[in-house]
Amino acid sequence: MKLSHICKTFYPDSPKEIKALKDINLIFEKGEFTTLSGESGSGKTTLLNIIGGLDAATSGKIFFEGEEISAYSEEKMAKLRLNHIGFIFQAYNLIQVLTVRENIGFIMRLLKLDEVAINARILELVSILQIEDILDKLPGEISGGQQQRVAVARAVASRPKLILADEPTANLDSKNSERLMQMLRTLNEKEHVTVIFASHDRYVLEQSKRVIVLSDGAVIEDH
Repeated sequence: MKLSHICKTFYPDSPKEIKALKDINLIFEKGEFTTLSGESGSGKTTLLNIIGGLDAATSGKIFFEGEEISAYSEEKMAKLRLNHIGFIFQAYNLIQVLTVRENIGFIMRLLKLDEVAINARILELVSILQIEDILDKLPGEISGGQQQRVAVARAVASRPKLILADEPTANLDSKNSERLMQMLRTLNEKEHVTVIFASHDRYVLEQSKRVIVLSDGAVIEDH
């Protein structure tokens, strides 16, 4: 993925104008395990949302596997997200009326994958994430740490090429944060999926192979 001269302005040409991102130029190679870091308001979540097509840049171009996705229609972008991008949100965003099993299989069913393949994939992931015993429970019946692991399973279930995680450890204790990162590293290495976090959690930064630091909407460090 390549980001070229990405800028994002909220409330343009008004007294409330905010330049959230300023001339961002980045390249993410396949299989990266990267964190966008910075203080609150630095632009990391805005940048993550633009990478995932949840928000549009004010100017600049984004290329995914050689195609300029910043020129996509909303319909085409939605299809790209469904087929190739997995999201892990701070608030989990699980479907409360569906069981853990149904939540994990949800995207795969939208993609109309074979039921045998769906069930096999669910069993594979719950084994990796150690949540076999909660498959038939609803999100409201399990702990926050378990919900986050279900969210991870759902995000990677359809084997996306890119996983975006916004502050995934914010609601977890240190033990569950460590477990979550270890699981994502395992999935990253086993399935060669690119993982990009937005986080200022020290443990997440320590586990990342690359850290991009933002301040006032600009990249100030990349190591």
